[in-house]
Amino acid sequence: MRADLHIHTTASDGTLSPREAVEWAKARGMDALSVTDHDTVDGLAEAGLAAKELGIGFVNGIELSCWSVCELHILGYGFTPDEAFEEELKTVKAMRRARNEAIGKKLSSLGVELDIDYASDGLGRMIIARKMVESGFVSDVSEAFDRYLGIGGRAFVEIRRLTPIEGVKMLKAHGAFVSIAHPKKLMQEGRLELLIGGLKRFGLDGLEVNYPGHSDSDRTALFKLCDKYRLLPTGGSDYHGEDERTFVPNLDPRTARKLGL
Repeated sequence: MRADLHIHTTASDGTLSPREAVEWAKARGMDALSVTDHDTVDGLAEAGLAAKELGIGFVNGIELSCWSVCELHILGYGFTPDEAFEEELKTVKAMRRARNEAIGKKLSSLGVELDIDYASDGLGRMIIARKMVESGFVSDVSEAFDRYLGIGGRAFVEIRRLTPIEGVKMLKAHGAFVSIAHPKKLMQEGRLELLIGGLKRFGLDGLEVNYPGHSDSDRTALFKLCDKYRLLPTGGSDYHGEDERTFVPNLDPRTARKLGL
């Protein structure tokens, strides 16, 4: 099964609407997809309806931004985005808003004035980076993160965030399948197994093995970790709409069954 379980839309920091993201997936011959916007479920209803109309499998998704000793993104799949879930997300959104407003103040102090409402829901660093490019402060998004928005950057802000354990517990409480997003860097830093060991006790289900930046040797190592810790592999392009990605992973049949695809 060809499935992309990591796609962003205009509900967070993507450039395609939820419907357009589904159309993008369908046009590339995918059998299923999941919209996984950052800390929000605002695009799921539109995407789910479009998927039904276009005859492509769809799984509700989200990418929670967490922080403990390092930044960690947690993917949740297959939950019901009901009122109770959205109520819990309010705390997460408040943390994101506080971080963005602090970034805005730092950028302003550096002379980087942008036409952005830093208190708006769905705003992420990718949107800020794109605006910096459009306004001529940097040449591309990579420079925006390297010089300003990434760890060690002049406008980087470390503020209270959801911890990985809190993120996993929240998602599992609502019946989600939970996977660690793009784990290569964590593996290179020697943090991944420690994180897996800690989160497995709270219901961690999988690892994002198939990802554009993962080499064959990376995938081999991650598959071994899946076997060791009895996790299921997930995969996705992390598509934001800013480029023409052709990466379409094959979904492991065991994961597909778990997600009801």
